[in-house]
Amino acid sequence: MIDRISTPFSPLANGISGSAQPNNLEQAAEKFEAMFLRTMLSEMRKGTDAFAGESGMFSSREARNLRDFYDDALAQELASQRSTGIANVLIQQLSPK
Repeated sequence: MIDRISTPFSPLANGISGSAQPNNLEQAAEKFEAMFLRTMLSEMRKGTDAFAGESGMFSSREARNLRDFYDDALAQELASQRSTGIANVLIQQLSPK
């Protein structure tokens, strides 16, 4: 006989992306700042990729994947330091008076 699992399973407990959901306004603002910075870095890379062409030093798929991982880590680090001020402005605008 098969026993029932005692702990509930929720496949979307951490959201569709698999990352933990923010618990408060500060965490949400920081995640937004990281997402904004990641998008900005990605668009900047597209511009440099256009000039590099197919024979560029970073034109391989592996190099692009590593560069994307680096950009993700850089965006997270910059957002955790609140270096651009985007999170601070969001917190200031969205917090209850």
